[in-house]
Amino acid sequence: MTTENNTSITPEEKERLLQIHDSAKPFWLTPTIQLGPLLPTDKDALIRNLNDKRVISYLIGPPYPYTPKDADEWIGARYERMNQKTGTVLHLSFRDMARGGLLIGAIGMTQGSDELLDGDDTGYWLDPAYHGQGLMSKALQWILLEIGIKQGGKRKFNSHAFMGNWASRRTMEKAGFVYQPDLKKEYVKDGETIHAWRFRFYLTEEDVVNLQVIEEAKPDPTLL
Repeated sequence: MTTENNTSITPEEKERLLQIHDSAKPFWLTPTIQLGPLLPTDKDALIRNLNDKRVISYLIGPPYPYTPKDADEWIGARYERMNQKTGTVLHLSFRDMARGGLLIGAIGMTQGSDELLDGDDTGYWLDPAYHGQGLMSKALQWILLEIGIKQGGKRKFNSHAFMGNWASRRTMEKAGFVYQPDLKKEYVKDGETIHAWRFRFYLTEEDVVNLQVIEEAKPDPTLL
């Protein structure tokens, strides 16, 4: 996920942005799981996860097989997936701090225009070993509120899930997305046409006032 940033930047400015990106304060989803910035040390975990067919089967974006070059390019361009004016990181990594901060997933948010509702405003993936723990549901609600609504001022969101991906559908609906049966979307993946459910999430200013804060977990003291 990218922002509408000026990509013609000097090496010095790029390094400055990378330092801001990499030092972003993490959010504790649980006593052992953090949301934080993508780091160069995540390369091996990124390659492993994005070569797992259980992960990529419902993703349209990453190349497969996912190579070390792909990982280097994604990690190297991480400063582009932030709001360069505010320093807000828009693409966050799930980390298992009980396993040394191991990368186990990712979630991203755009801060672009509300009006077109053409592309997706959010996307995510998670290591299957961590499914069923409510991690993605809490992360999606948090990123919508803190990055999309509060910091980005967004009031309209657009997203999709491949038909049959009921877990993702439930996650989005729990976060406030509403299935749009009249909207059709198709993707081509591995030479096959994939049909997708479309979802939208609209908020009024009254809705925003009444939104509940997503509470941060207290980290396990043994990890500090």
